[in-house]
Amino acid sequence: MNGWQSLLRVLWVLGVAGAIAVAALRTSTLWARIRSRKPNSLATHAMMAGVSIAGIYLASGGRWSGFGLGVGTFKWSPILLLWVLPTAVLMIPQVATSRGRASADSHHLRPAQTIVRVWLAASIAEELLTRGLIQGLLAPFSGVGFHVGTDSVTVPILLAALAFAALHLILVRRMGAKATPVILLAFLLGCVAGVYRETTGSLIPAVIVHMLFNIGGTIPLWLARRSRTRTTTSQ
Repeated sequence: MNGWQSLLRVLWVLGVAGAIAVAALRTSTLWARIRSRKPNSLATHAMMAGVSIAGIYLASGGRWSGFGLGVGTFKWSPILLLWVLPTAVLMIPQVATSRGRASADSHHLRPAQTIVRVWLAASIAEELLTRGLIQGLLAPFSGVGFHVGTDSVTVPILLAALAFAALHLILVRRMGAKATPVILLAFLLGCVAGVYRETTGSLIPAVIVHMLFNIGGTIPLWLARRSRTRTTTSQ
């Protein structure tokens, strides 16, 4: 593959990813209009997951494992649980300053809704699109990258991480400059999940790490709200 062909492939892959993301967001908006309710992220992620799986099937000819849809060499390790810490630590100052109040971007979701929509649906759908479809389509460039310790951060990992961070640009409309740390953290998560995806050949650890990042961003707020509720009740 020469330079121009490589560039065209990258642009084509990112264009496909962008089209899927836009279609998923539009699905949520359309669903909300039909039901006269606020946009539901479940509709967005259901569309994203469905189209991503269809794209993987068409691109792979049914050979799912090449796009991470398999166990690969992944083996469970308790060390994975440590990935709950980055977002948990970063959330502590925000929780402390807000005193446990719901942030503008939380949509006041109940715990059960957060578990289904944020921990599960978002983690699975976004990984299918970024580390599954995008990273899989960019696999021919997996030999190009740089080393970080014992791991390699390759072009597919970086581009998939950038695409993942771009998915979070929609937060700028709601959060303004406060969305910057979230977008940067999304890029970091994308790189970490991408390394797991490339080294194991499986999406399973990528989904787990993604889920742990989301859990870490939620638990401190829940604990602060619980503490604030108890304080208010005892007064």
